[in-house]
Amino acid sequence: MRARSAAARTPAPPDPLSFGHAAFAARANAYERMLDDIPDELVDELVAALEAEAARMPSAGPNPVREVLSELGLGRSPRERHWAAWGFAAGFAANIVIAKYAQMTTAAPMSQFIGPMLLGGLLAGATCSAIGWGFARLRER
Repeated sequence: MRARSAAARTPAPPDPLSFGHAAFAARANAYERMLDDIPDELVDELVAALEAEAARMPSAGPNPVREVLSELGLGRSPRERHWAAWGFAAGFAANIVIAKYAQMTTAAPMSQFIGPMLLGGLLAGATCSAIGWGFARLRER
């Protein structure tokens, strides 16, 4: 059995108490030196092997989601984007007003309402955005 050289040994895990700036800089410098020791030919060979493997992989076939999105034609006109943006804003604002009213009538702290209010606002905004987009599509026909 051959003895491993000092340079080939894996470094010991860092001491949990040595997380200061100097220790971090020392570990970063050691890592940088280790990367500098890797021959460029080896890196080039690894990159070539990865590119060859990527070329052999089959390309993504027909994706049902991509087909539906291309059939719907989301955002083809400025009017669609405009109506969708205003729909999102209106839905989000309406949800905030309803949630604030619920918070005031129950006298609950705002900390209990902030999470559901934001998530509900995103959901209401997305729904109203889809409705606004649909109205824009109908008006174009």
